[in-house]
Amino acid sequence: MESSRQRFTILSAYVVVIFAVNAYVCKPLFNLEFSQRMESIEGSYMSIARWAAANWSDLTWFPLWFNGMPFQKVYQPGFHFTVAGLSTLLGWTAQHAYHFLTAITYSAGALTLFWLCYAANHDRVQALAAALFYSLISPACFLVPLIRADAGGWLSPRRYQILVHYGEGPHISAVALIPIVILLLHGAVSLRNRVCIALAPFALAAVALTNWPGSMGLTMAVLAYCLSQIGAFRISSWLALVASGVAAYLIASPWLPPSVISTVIRNAQQSDGTSLGATQLWPRLILVAACAVLLFVFKRTSAKTNVNWGLRFFAFFTLLTGAVSLGYEWWGWRLLPQAHRFQVEFEMAFAATLAYLLIWSIRKLPHRIQIITAVLLVAFGARQLLHYARYAQRLTQPIEITSTIEYQMAKAFEANFRDQRVFAPGNVSLWMNMFTDVPQAAGCCDQGIPNQEYRIAVYTIYTGQNAGARDAEISLLWLRAYGANAIGMTGPNSTEFFKPYWNWKKFDGVLPKLWQRGENVIYRVPRKSADPVRVIPKSAITSRAPENGLDIEPIQPFVSALEDPSMPAARFRWVNRHEAVIDTETSAGQVIFLQLSYDAGWKAIADGMVLPVMTDPLGMSYVEPVKRGRVQLRLIYDGGSEVELTRVFPGLGLMLITALVLMLPLYRRSA
Repeated sequence: MESSRQRFTILSAYVVVIFAVNAYVCKPLFNLEFSQRMESIEGSYMSIARWAAANWSDLTWFPLWFNGMPFQKVYQPGFHFTVAGLSTLLGWTAQHAYHFLTAITYSAGALTLFWLCYAANHDRVQALAAALFYSLISPACFLVPLIRADAGGWLSPRRYQILVHYGEGPHISAVALIPIVILLLHGAVSLRNRVCIALAPFALAAVALTNWPGSMGLTMAVLAYCLSQIGAFRISSWLALVASGVAAYLIASPWLPPSVISTVIRNAQQSDGTSLGATQLWPRLILVAACAVLLFVFKRTSAKTNVNWGLRFFAFFTLLTGAVSLGYEWWGWRLLPQAHRFQVEFEMAFAATLAYLLIWSIRKLPHRIQIITAVLLVAFGARQLLHYARYAQRLTQPIEITSTIEYQMAKAFEANFRDQRVFAPGNVSLWMNMFTDVPQAAGCCDQGIPNQEYRIAVYTIYTGQNAGARDAEISLLWLRAYGANAIGMTGPNSTEFFKPYWNWKKFDGVLPKLWQRGENVIYRVPRKSADPVRVIPKSAITSRAPENGLDIEPIQPFVSALEDPSMPAARFRWVNRHEAVIDTETSAGQVIFLQLSYDAGWKAIADGMVLPVMTDPLGMSYVEPVKRGRVQLRLIYDGGSEVELTRVFPGLGLMLITALVLMLPLYRRSA
């Protein structure tokens, strides 16, 4: 009979081994500043964390991307606040804190999977196998030739490549939390454990506040858990599950209000052309049928043998994540936007399912064969560990950041424009605000783009598709419409990774050249004023949203009015991060136009009177003053009524959690 002390010692040893294996693989990250992986989107995530660390006292309006946006719409704050907190408390740079945190969460993912597997069936060997499979094997490389080629071979560490090459730090971190959420939900809903009841909503909220693909992965995990509990749950269990979700949203709602969620849903579909409507009906019906078949199989096998809920959960989780990620790769299914990103969740689910089945099969073998199989698996694991570590070392070589064009062009923008908005190209745009506070007409990230017209403008400026000889003219119209005072261009021989321009020389002889390093050029965009404010006739406001980048008829009179020297001058200055002052004068029929992204949280005050801030079809803002003549307009961003409303929601969430903690265990006793 094994004592509790022996069990604790063995479990502790397993935990140390699992963490050590993963930490050994990702050891280059723990002290890394910058790596040669400049193509990674991690520069944008570091930029958010750097901004947060520098502006803890005022994280309301974020002026750096897409003509500014509420900070809550930039990205979920959980991961970036953690990076900023590490940076502030430990005195680290934002990039060091980012890499350290991603190393920890990369290593923790296998640990959380181990604990969920062990809690589900109390089989240490199966749980250890699941954690090590997840740590040292990438099923996606075996199942998808394109992924295998991208990663570099059958046995390459896809998860590490996704973390470092693609910069999926928030996603990897969110996935590492999923097993904890399921474990706490099971403890809360099935076991009615008061600690789990109290913590489950916070765990759910933590994932939702970390990353959107991870949140969708969690949604699939919760759905898999529900499917695994069909026939076992009472009505009170389903109600408890729903109540935990409601409490989680109430807690997270100040950072995830309805307007943020609707923006993300719209942008997710626009990001890759995926529609969440009826276009994917057949794939969904096939997935529903597959779930029904799996339910039937478990019902039949449960009558003959005891199939624990852990195997049922991971089987359904594998099916759901596989249908989304592999269905996209194999058959072109688009069950969710950016379906290819969910291979991270699939690999976790598949590793656990494989461990259950493989260990069960090995135990059916003669004892001697079991030992031989175990030795072979350990030898293979050791080989994989060394291979993974060498791969990670090659992929994570440090770089002197000042030698990169991303840094050099960012600093050139800062030297020439500083607080003036610019259009930075491709990868420079993703990295620039890691090094400067120069605001951009573009930026990152897909989920927070304020308006579809921004996408149209950026695409047109990059490609000039079908513009012909008018490419420069049309691009210049869009640049002026969104208030860009300069544009950076990169040519085919530039070291900038994306090289997004189809014609990188289109502004030669058209715009004055300010800076050049090889095939990297900055041009000034001549404008009436660098300030993002103009007085224009109300009739000049764009009458409709252009259907495409060449549909410039609506914006030509608007841009002409913006640059009209006969219109009164206007001066704009920030007072703090959420308040600005505009000094100008207006006449009848004129409005104060703001080249700032519209948000309902803005209000304008002139002579003590609150004036409505309105939006135009391009997604920017304007105010129609009541007083004619000289006007001083105060712009204040306070988030509006939505922010005021969601401030009270966390309190309601805590009240709901308290009620659940007090009442749920009573239902278990009375059952």
